[in-house]
Amino acid sequence: MKAKVLFFDDIFSKRFRDELPPDQLVWDDNWVSAVEKGLSESDGRSGFVFELVKTGDISKWQEYIEREKPDIVLVDLFWPAEAAVQFNDRNRGADIALSAIAGIRGQYPDLPIACYTLKPDEALLEKAYKDGATIFLEKVALALPEVQSPLKYILIYLLKQSGITNS
Repeated sequence: MKAKVLFFDDIFSKRFRDELPPDQLVWDDNWVSAVEKGLSESDGRSGFVFELVKTGDISKWQEYIEREKPDIVLVDLFWPAEAAVQFNDRNRGADIALSAIAGIRGQYPDLPIACYTLKPDEALLEKAYKDGATIFLEKVALALPEVQSPLKYILIYLLKQSGITNS
């Protein structure tokens, strides 16, 4: 079965990419490539194939969900460039994602939301879960090959919990 993952990350936004020099984008680009590779490689045993839809425009989350009809949403929790524009404060980057997560949860109560960030802390975890995150992951670990296979199975578990099966 094909499962569509709507992947919200500021890495994909023009604003973020224009703001940083290419040498500073290397880590982010390599991270995205590793996650894409890990989710796109299907071993045929799980019965699921993941299709990734990437966007850096979290403000249009509702439009993307209505158009793409994802089975699961993957959300970066820190959007500093967007926060600088919206709040004139880069440190409020998590507020951008938390607002989107709350909106998604309010309109799509059964849609699994996996969120992640580079530097999680207890307060941010609590806010993310309060606003509707289904699961919280650490960003760096997601790029490790040893984590990608378990990540696939975590996503499959979330899909099955939301009623999506491969049968």
